[in-house]
Amino acid sequence: MAIVSRRILKPILGKNKLALERATKYKNIMVSQGIKARLGTFIGGALNSCLQLTAIYSDMTTATKSFTELSKNEEIMEIMSIRDDNPSGHLIGPEVYRTIFGQPSGDHNILLIREYDVDRKYIPQTIELLNEVEEIGKDEDTKILALYPIIADKMDSLFVVYYYSSFEAMGDIIDRVGMSDAFQSVVNRANEIGKLKTSNVVKII
Repeated sequence: MAIVSRRILKPILGKNKLALERATKYKNIMVSQGIKARLGTFIGGALNSCLQLTAIYSDMTTATKSFTELSKNEEIMEIMSIRDDNPSGHLIGPEVYRTIFGQPSGDHNILLIREYDVDRKYIPQTIELLNEVEEIGKDEDTKILALYPIIADKMDSLFVVYYYSSFEAMGDIIDRVGMSDAFQSVVNRANEIGKLKTSNVVKII
């Protein structure tokens, strides 16, 4: 199991560049502290043009220790102080999730993030279906990750993340694999235990 924290920043109209500049600085500070952090921008879905900053930790103890250290970091404190006086966007999070299937990939720069409403009691069945999906795509340049919330606004949201090397590769794999009878069979069975709520695409920058 790994722990994934996520922050989403919705830039204020006219302040996209400032939001990106601050988010990039925040991410770079995290990386300098040894944190596996990635910054991306949404290029599809309802969150289009928003920013997503994620960080990966080995366990919750490491995550909470990191949060504490970052809150005391002088550069971070300066960023937050400036943000109070001149906000560049609306911040959501950090929210915290645990992996229930797969591992985050640092080798793929396009993420298709699909959010489902799934009751906790269906997690075992969900993992069985994800195993099938992984087997179907085992020969493709793609990875799959599933996250369930620890600290979040919606505690029954299951996030399934499909990783791709490029936007074009995503389209190709969806056409050949995602629309196959085998994959659609999994989709139909998944609809019996959960409901797809949102689908967004993130490009790592």
